[in-house]
Amino acid sequence: MAIPRRTLLQLGLGGLVGLGLPRHAKAAPSDKKFLFLYNRGGWDTTRVFTPMLDTSSDMGDDAREAEARGVTFVDSPERPAVAAFFEEWGDRACVINGLEVQSITHERCRQLILTGRSDQDSDDWAATLAATGHGDLVMPHLVLSGPSFSSRYSSRVVRVGSQGQLPDLLDGSAMAAADMATAPPAGERAVDAWLASRVERYAAEAEARGHDHAAAFGEDYSRALSDLEALTSQADGLDLRSLQADCSRDIQSDMATAFACFATGLSRCAMIQYNGWCDQGWDTHQRPELQSWNFEELFDHLSQMMETLASHPGQGSGVLADEVVVCVLSEMGRHPRANPWGGKDHWTYTSAMLLGAGIQGGQVIGAFDDDARGRRVDLETGELRDDGTSLLPTHLGATLMRLGDEVDHSDEVIAAALS
Repeated sequence: MAIPRRTLLQLGLGGLVGLGLPRHAKAAPSDKKFLFLYNRGGWDTTRVFTPMLDTSSDMGDDAREAEARGVTFVDSPERPAVAAFFEEWGDRACVINGLEVQSITHERCRQLILTGRSDQDSDDWAATLAATGHGDLVMPHLVLSGPSFSSRYSSRVVRVGSQGQLPDLLDGSAMAAADMATAPPAGERAVDAWLASRVERYAAEAEARGHDHAAAFGEDYSRALSDLEALTSQADGLDLRSLQADCSRDIQSDMATAFACFATGLSRCAMIQYNGWCDQGWDTHQRPELQSWNFEELFDHLSQMMETLASHPGQGSGVLADEVVVCVLSEMGRHPRANPWGGKDHWTYTSAMLLGAGIQGGQVIGAFDDDARGRRVDLETGELRDDGTSLLPTHLGATLMRLGDEVDHSDEVIAAALS
């Protein structure tokens, strides 16, 4: 077995198999990549996406309806980065308003917005795209931070870990720190013998239990070793820990890591969670000013992200902006009217924003009525129609599947969002 055994075996059998990495191969240049930027806690769409000036909704100080490059939004001196973003990049942005998640609990909404389903045997959009895309990648869906739902495609999902556990596995420090009953011995020959005995014992135990997967296990294990070699050879420039001094995630560093994995053919999808200004989150039942601070920082990050996409070489002959789709979303919205504490409570309707490759930018699809409920739309044209379709997470997911060339996906597509 022509592999650097000493480095690989420091991971230990359980850690290595747990990665579940498929074979390394370069993705087809025509494949789109997908970055999911998830905003945990439920954002207040009336602060940016849904102007409701004729209602009693609190949209922040001196808020007004504005338009830039075809996108209508809420402008406020509290959030100058929002206007700056749409003035520069609005022609590449499609805002989708009035998505109904049909729940007001965080975990259920989180699963619904990312999978369209509430059962446990569901795969999120990212895992599905990563598993069904062309090419066989080392880290098909890289979860740098944030949620992930996988059932059939768990082996396509690689988590960095909230404290950077993946790089600890790669450099062997996790093995040294682990409280294991059996540790690998020192010495090349001893290591080889230890590996052989563990693999043989595992296969024998599986066969004794009546599981006819011993041969498949050996093949999968061998492929995992090969993939790990490919990953470690390319991981030197990746900041997989990406923790700031306050132990929150460094969003810009996470984005840079995701884009590097896209450009080098390591990954097709990536998930990043943004917890708001100073990691305060979006679940603002009190302190409504946090929503403005969160949106201000988020849109500053988005502007920097778009500049990077426009200038960073892609996997093909162009730049990443030609290859990457960005989906910005939160699990729910917030009720348009303030509660007794000045904040806003959970609401079943929300907004999402799509950016980048294959997106028909410069438009807003959907709207809220005076009661902040989503209005029906024509999926083909994006026009508001009383006899149209109520937008659900499944429509967002089907649109992402179509962007990823998964044309057999059965749910209805928001065709107006596609270029």
